Amino acid sequence: MNGPINFEKFKKEDGVYILSDINSAFESTYLKVREKEKRIYSNDELKILPFASVSNQHKKEWKLRAKSLQRFRKYLGTKEYRLNILDLGCGNGWFSGQLSRSLNHNFYNVDVNLTELKQGRRVFTSEQIKFIYSDIFTAEFPEALFKVVIVNAAIQYFPDLKKLLEKLFALITADGEIHIIDSPFYFHNEVKNARKRTADYYNSIGFPEMTNNYFHHTFHELSDFKTEILFNPFSVLKKLGKIFLTKDSPFPWIRIKK
Repeated sequence: MNGPINFEKFKKEDGVYILSDINSAFESTYLKVREKEKRIYSNDELKILPFASVSNQHKKEWKLRAKSLQRFRKYLGTKEYRLNILDLGCGNGWFSGQLSRSLNHNFYNVDVNLTELKQGRRVFTSEQIKFIYSDIFTAEFPEALFKVVIVNAAIQYFPDLKKLLEKLFALITADGEIHIIDSPFYFHNEVKNARKRTADYYNSIGFPEMTNNYFHHTFHELSDFKTEILFNPFSVLKKLGKIFLTKDSPFPWIRIKK
């Protein structure tokens, strides 16, 4: 059993622990993109995500993300003791916020978006959850204390996947696990077109500079690591499901161990 990690020596801002210098330039651009995409949510909407309201313009997408949440919640439900869980790139913290309602673990929500972290702290007030502003590569994090790391819909914002995984290996226990969920991975021959689609998209909404913060990772980059695909959208059964209009996440759920 892991005991909770003490971050009280760090300063707090509106309930968020500050472990790194604030990068306001990136956050400003990112939030403008989120606003353009209608992804800045009210506290009431955040409280219910991923079970979005009828007025949510991304309700169809959230239905798919709800399936990912339910799969992972069932998985964590098999763990019999309280874990220290790092939710990296958590945004407003909806994922761990939902998990904490039915699972008795310690959640550490980390991002470099102070605005969304503060909102998450206002909405999810459980003592099980800590909200932390941190650059994972430079902040003073204790090693070998997390049993589980979640990277949910965020892997594309890290330029060097190998560097990230090696850093996370230092943070997890010997039997710890890294879970990459709802994040795009590509086969090598798909990357060129994917990059063009990303550039075209950000150009179309007026934020071409955001292209420099979005990275396209391949399955090949995982070849040096001990990986297992726990949900495979490319399997025959999933393809049959699409034929019969049973929609699910288009992204794999990948577990990585030391």
